[in-house]
Amino acid sequence: MKVSDYASSEELRRIGTAFLTVVGAITLTAIFLFTVVPGLRKANRPSAGPQLPSQGATGWLDPTEYPASQGYEVPPVDPKTVMSPEPAILKEGTVLFDQYCVTCHGPAGKGDGPAGATLNPLPRDFTKAQGWKHGAAMSALFQSISAGVPGSAMTRFDHLSAKDRMALVHAVRSFAAFDLPKDDPAALESLSKLVGSTGRKVSNVIPLSLAMELMLKEYQAPEELKFSDSSRKAILDPGRASLWLAGSSAWRKSPSALASAAAAGAPSNGFAPSAAKLTPAEWQSLFSELSRLTSR
Repeated sequence: MKVSDYASSEELRRIGTAFLTVVGAITLTAIFLFTVVPGLRKANRPSAGPQLPSQGATGWLDPTEYPASQGYEVPPVDPKTVMSPEPAILKEGTVLFDQYCVTCHGPAGKGDGPAGATLNPLPRDFTKAQGWKHGAAMSALFQSISAGVPGSAMTRFDHLSAKDRMALVHAVRSFAAFDLPKDDPAALESLSKLVGSTGRKVSNVIPLSLAMELMLKEYQAPEELKFSDSSRKAILDPGRASLWLAGSSAWRKSPSALASAAAAGAPSNGFAPSAAKLTPAEWQSLFSELSRLTSR
């Protein structure tokens, strides 16, 4: 049985032409999709901008490369200004309460903040006298804010200054719809001393790399000393010896101090190990020469 039995030669040519046409179309489509289209996408892609450094390359995650910050003065705190709920300190406490406490305790201190419903036990309702773990006295509240409340979601806030924590104490007590307890005089006196301060100065902070750069700019290597021929038998490396003499003060006390310090650090300090064999008179002479050379 032959193919010609089913189709004439003319029909076979048409079939072959159609097949080749389909194959050619598929080939051209593939070339277009895998070559031309990606090229067009790349050509029309917007500029990516400057190359960003990889994570951590800027030093942001490195504690020694913490961003520079300017120093500031922390003013002194007079206990008399924070131990009573005066309007100024109460206003500060309200701002802090809105920042740190509203999420759990709610804006009115009723323990109905948006995150409070998920906690067990529920946040304290500051309007009620019942349920206070440490009490509502000022010293007890200050302790709860500073150290947290074990067995609850109340964490410590000791990162706040003592003045800010005292402001929070007054803000919390302002919600009470009951007679607030009075503090024991001794506890109140202790709290007063704790929140009072003489003030302090917070120094400037700069990255370690900048500090090293500044130190290198300020550093000036001492000039190499011109030792006499008689002292050269004790000096193995004049350059190192010059650096050691400039950076050490132990040897300046006396000839014997020079002998002890030089022998202990030889030969890394530039002195020859054989210098240990020098006589007291030779150490006296060397001490006088070195004192004269380094006093210029």
